[in-house]
Amino acid sequence: MELDVHPDLAELSFLLGTWRGSGRGEYPTIDPFPYEEEVVVEHVGEPYLLYRQSSWSSDDRGPLHLERGFIRPGSAPGEVELCLAHPLGLTEIAHGSVDGPTLELSTDRDGVVGRTRTGLEVTALTRAYRVDGDRLAYELFMATEQTPNTLHLRGELRRLP
Repeated sequence: MELDVHPDLAELSFLLGTWRGSGRGEYPTIDPFPYEEEVVVEHVGEPYLLYRQSSWSSDDRGPLHLERGFIRPGSAPGEVELCLAHPLGLTEIAHGSVDGPTLELSTDRDGVVGRTRTGLEVTALTRAYRVDGDRLAYELFMATEQTPNTLHLRGELRRLP
């Protein structure tokens, strides 16, 4: 049975689908690397979206990263919340805005990066997504205790039919 998208998700429904593509990672402390990726954004009829991200090496197809969580509408029109878990010992609570086909999120605006005792020393994350038809382009900036907010990932994905 196909569920209707919750009316509170109208501004975010452009994200729905399975997206696949490729990207490039970089950071001052590592060598640049190509990767491939799949992002799945789905709904269950409630006022949140389920978010699943998986990436793997373009070279040897080995796993690189996973993210799991939720995208939720904020308390006012145009506001958005993101709640993600990362296998690097991190949780990410970000706030931001949606404007047409553009979604911007940051832990800098009342958000938080939680960390386990052995988790990666990330202090801030900023994401920007833009959808144009069946094309999704994004950038992710990351700050650590040693490096200010710097471009880390840039990718382009296509929505699967």
